[in-house]
Amino acid sequence: MPKRKQEDGVTIKPPKRARTAYLVFCDRYRTQIMRAVHPQEGAKFTREEMQAVTTRLAELWKSISPSELAQCKAEADVLKEQYEAEKAKFPPGSLKRHHKKGKKGKNQTVIVEGSGEKPKRARTAYLIFCDKYRNQIMKEVHSNPNTKFTREEMQQVTTRLANMWRNVTPQELDSCKMEADLCKEEYKKQKDSYVAPVYAPASKGKKGKKEKADNGKPKRPRTAYLLFAEDCRTKLKKTQPDLGFTDVSKVVSQEWKELSEMKKNAYVKTAEKEQAKHREAKAQWEAKHPVA
Repeated sequence: MPKRKQEDGVTIKPPKRARTAYLVFCDRYRTQIMRAVHPQEGAKFTREEMQAVTTRLAELWKSISPSELAQCKAEADVLKEQYEAEKAKFPPGSLKRHHKKGKKGKNQTVIVEGSGEKPKRARTAYLIFCDKYRNQIMKEVHSNPNTKFTREEMQQVTTRLANMWRNVTPQELDSCKMEADLCKEEYKKQKDSYVAPVYAPASKGKKGKKEKADNGKPKRPRTAYLLFAEDCRTKLKKTQPDLGFTDVSKVVSQEWKELSEMKKNAYVKTAEKEQAKHREAKAQWEAKHPVA
């Protein structure tokens, strides 16, 4: 977990990762769709209703207009800038999160060292235009520098930037495009000079060592919740392919809470059968591999 920082006796919480354009879009319409799907206040959402909300959000996202997509991306860029500013208050490396072993670049042996710094993608004409006016609009929308931006204020900023872009003069548009072309050329130069490091396939090596050490030891059986989660994730991948891992986990957790006792019992019985098979297989394995 990222460590908290002490500043003048006050504990500063690590910043949360910036929301993506898709999550920004979902925030705009989720409440409205939830009310339409589930008009009765105070009652819990059913699994079917939760699926209806996420399906509807995914459908709206697929048919989003170019102007609203630009707004969501611009708002996500502002949130990312805020995150980077908050992140800068912490020492380098203190906000690193734990990654799974074997993931590219993490806990892997470097075979060939890279050279140079990986270049960031070139900024588009629209983002260059936003950079020129963002601070000015942010000050107009949010005059108090000691308080954080609200979600509504962030939407105001992105909406005003998008409106200004639609009414941009031909001269300023050409200027932004020329600057974007220069950024693109610089990006290509940096990309050509950058050499990415080559990593050893550590994940396979570590997996092989583990398998050799375990020597065929049976894996732990799945719980009733894990069985349900696997089924639910498979369905969500088909119905809401744009959902991120965190949102999928939240939906799975919510649907499990609202699952009827009869359906839960079906998963419990399947889990009990797996546990019985695991006990039998484990006993056979331990008989063949007695502890020295």
